[in-house]
Amino acid sequence: MHTVAPTYPALAARMHITGSVRVAVVVQPNGLVAKAHALSGHPLLEPAAEQAVRKWKFAPGPGWSSNVVQVRFAFNQKSN
Repeated sequence: MHTVAPTYPALAARMHITGSVRVAVVVQPNGLVAKAHALSGHPLLEPAAEQAVRKWKFAPGPGWSSNVVQVRFAFNQKSN
């Protein structure tokens, strides 16, 4: 699986909002995301999580599949 990190919304960053967003994902047989819809999380973080997950690539499979993924937003994360 190839993931894309979300872009932290400017307003959420200024307000120091952190947390996780649960996103329901429908994946096509070729591994591309067909749909992504936030199920829970802070309203300021949900659109960024949905946009990031739409760019994810899952392993190809025999048919359409559904998943729920979690996207985390936090400050002071060290990047490698």
